[in-house]
Amino acid sequence: DHRPLVIAAPVLTAASTPLMFTTVADPVAHAALFAIGSIATGVGSALLWVMWGEYYAVVPREESEMLAPASAVSAALVVLLVSAMDGWVAIAVATVLPLLSGLCFRLVWTPEAHRVERALAKHGRTGHDAIHRPLAGLGRTGFGILTVFAIVSIAGMGQTHWLEGAPLQAILLFSTLMMAVVALMAVSGPRRMSLFFLYRWMCPTLVIGFAAVILFDSGGGIATVAASLGGRFTFCLIAQIYFANYAAAGRATPAQASSLGWLFVHAGDLLGVVAWISLEPWVAADPAAILWISTVSIVVLVVVTMIVMGDTATFLRVPERDAIEAVTSGKTGTIVGTDSEAGTDAVRTGANARCSNDTPLYPDGTDRRSEVVATEPAPNPANESAIEANLEARIAALAAEHRLTPRETEVFALLSQGRSIPYIRDELIISRETAATHAKHIYAKLGVHSRQELIDLVQR
Repeated sequence: DHRPLVIAAPVLTAASTPLMFTTVADPVAHAALFAIGSIATGVGSALLWVMWGEYYAVVPREESEMLAPASAVSAALVVLLVSAMDGWVAIAVATVLPLLSGLCFRLVWTPEAHRVERALAKHGRTGHDAIHRPLAGLGRTGFGILTVFAIVSIAGMGQTHWLEGAPLQAILLFSTLMMAVVALMAVSGPRRMSLFFLYRWMCPTLVIGFAAVILFDSGGGIATVAASLGGRFTFCLIAQIYFANYAAAGRATPAQASSLGWLFVHAGDLLGVVAWISLEPWVAADPAAILWISTVSIVVLVVVTMIVMGDTATFLRVPERDAIEAVTSGKTGTIVGTDSEAGTDAVRTGANARCSNDTPLYPDGTDRRSEVVATEPAPNPANESAIEANLEARIAALAAEHRLTPRETEVFALLSQGRSIPYIRDELIISRETAATHAKHIYAKLGVHSRQELIDLVQR
């Protein structure tokens, strides 16, 4: 809706980047140029973050889980490349990067992607529980991200002398390798990337970095900075994917979710910077101060990790809701939040649809338009258990009648609830291909051709 911003954001960022590195004799003018450059690049970068966050919200989750680590690895490589340059060459390259980012966004932001984003945004603003969004579904996630970025910021600022020359190159190489491992985890194996898993294992990495300072004094600083930079890339990746899923689940509009995510990230950064500035005089006066700061940071990190990870229901977890389900009303086959019939097709096919007239298919050949799930009004709580028991009995009877295997019965039960193939893959811990094969066999045995027909059969 604000096309000029798509152009203005990268241009503003690029134009203001050299101002931060321009040196003039007048100290007031020098400070003014730096302030203008810092604020302008911050504004432009923020808009770019939100733009890309909207894109991640409209692409399929599997695709976002491949693209996000790939972009993180690319970012680490770019920083490594620029850090090896000197003078105005490095500044020129850094100035071009926002323009390349804006160009890439223009190329990938297709009309289909725009229609999906508008559908999600309209649903996010008009959904029945919109008054409780966008914070209601976060649980402890925002607090966990904010705190860990404060710790990451303190870890990086405490050993800035390592951020130059060969040590910096080694640290960046380590960060690149770390993100490459994350990328491999994202694109291999039967399950989706577990953000909960990444958060859990990145926190010990930060603990090791602080412990190195305690054990080896200033010599362990390189480990602290490496853990900080590697953690920064990884936790940015976690925030990027989580808040994209948050928007796709209908908890907020794509712009709201992306803005909220990066607000937690940068607020944590700011908190860490303020804390370090407050502690810096103590560090300069007392050599033992850095040991105390490292110890307290470990304690805070462990306590916060235990607090946030105790919330297993919501921390870094978003309820399974496909894009089509996020814009489905309580009436059968009625779509809200779309601006036209083409918008409905775009939601059904995803942002990578070739044409709204194409029939989208799953890898098993089933029609993806069956993702429009018939839903009934919410049952009376008093009758909910009875209805659930009846459905289970109906599923068991159909499974026995059509000779479904035990595994096929499990898949059948999830399909009857309108669950997607990726959800079934995660729930049963099987590969996507296996889940799709089971679905194909179930359709054949039951004599149905779409998920809607299967649901109708169960509810008949």
